[in-house]
Amino acid sequence: MDRADAARAVENAIGGRFKSWVTPEQTLIESVGEDLAVGLTGHAPYRDHRERAALEDFHDRA
Repeated sequence: MDRADAARAVENAIGGRFKSWVTPEQTLIESVGEDLAVGLTGHAPYRDHRERAALEDFHDRA
């Protein structure tokens, strides 16, 4: 992966969810990490779907 591909992967994972003047919640940080992993591997981390549903609902509101 070159720098341009890496930058696109990070931008896709972040998706404008961070605001520079606000400390992000831990759930947001974890969600961005998971989104980056899924974007790079194509596989979601193994978790109970009920745990992941709360994060997905959070993203849908933004």
